[in-house]
Amino acid sequence: MPTAAENKHLKQLHILDAATRLFLDRSVTDTAIDDVVKLAGVAKGTFYLYFRDKYDLLDQIVMRRTATLFTESCRVMRARAEKEQLGPVEQIEYLTDEIIARMREDRKVTALIDKRFSACFSPKAIEEYPEMQTHIEYLTGLLETPACPGEEARRMLYVLADMIGCVCCDAILSARPYDIDELIPTIHSILRKLLEVRV
Repeated sequence: MPTAAENKHLKQLHILDAATRLFLDRSVTDTAIDDVVKLAGVAKGTFYLYFRDKYDLLDQIVMRRTATLFTESCRVMRARAEKEQLGPVEQIEYLTDEIIARMREDRKVTALIDKRFSACFSPKAIEEYPEMQTHIEYLTGLLETPACPGEEARRMLYVLADMIGCVCCDAILSARPYDIDELIPTIHSILRKLLEVRV
């Protein structure tokens, strides 16, 4: 039998799952808190135990989705890097391609994320998704050099992830000012220039 803490966590997950379905099927604007609690099968008061409002709920969904997208992409990249013995630049480039492919594959989730890909780097995301910390440490290690030590490398990783996430949202969702296929070679070129200076 689940403990009280496990029951609370399950209720929170039911709300997150229900809201995600509604936000993806309708939109955030067209979804009321009443719709979310009805689909989740919880009382409205329960909603406010976990979330301040609909936009706090949206922030947590974005954090959850970006953390999942990032960790799954990192897993794939690290498996390939180990198998093919990719260097640091090639690993970051492959990770970028994996993230882009996943964002292209699910445009509704990409629209929901809406340029907030770096939400997965928040302290709360790292606390709730321990695998995030493992991947961030690994990638920071790839970027570290005497000229770009620990914390600077970690900041660089954050900036690269945020930059790629924002550019890709625009390019995938609206193809403006450029389509994603037009941008991928430019993204690779910029990554290589930035990383080869430090790696």
